[in-house]
Amino acid sequence: MNDNEITPGAVVSVFWRWFWVAIGGLAVLTAVISLLYFTVWHESWWFSNQNANRQAHQIRNGYSNQQSLRDQITAQIGNVTQATTQIAFATDAQQTAALKAQRAAIAGIACQDIAEVTGDPLPAQQQQWAAANCQAGSVRPGSPYYEAGTP
Repeated sequence: MNDNEITPGAVVSVFWRWFWVAIGGLAVLTAVISLLYFTVWHESWWFSNQNANRQAHQIRNGYSNQQSLRDQITAQIGNVTQATTQIAFATDAQQTAALKAQRAAIAGIACQDIAEVTGDPLPAQQQQWAAANCQAGSVRPGSPYYEAGTP
């Protein structure tokens, strides 16, 4: 017998040896591909979220949104003044209490809007009103419009 002789037993032996090597290689290849796939999939979600956040930030700081905020602040300050006038002419204590709570809520909305303004500074009158009445997006405790428990 010769070492180079091909027999059915030798063929089967070589087949099974290389079969398990191929299966192991496929398992490693599958693991690497799966890892890459899920990493890329996760990264694509991360990039999508970052892009959405960037776009939302640009919209919040865009000219039209900022101008709308400034217009809303002017309107809310006017509403606070109107509520103050109504309080002065209120006839009973319940009406006065309701109007004061309403005025505090309107002032809270104005302060929230003021906190969202970026870029150009507010006009002088709005800055003065904000300095006297707002603190960190809410009505400050020393303000005449402050009511405990309102924003």
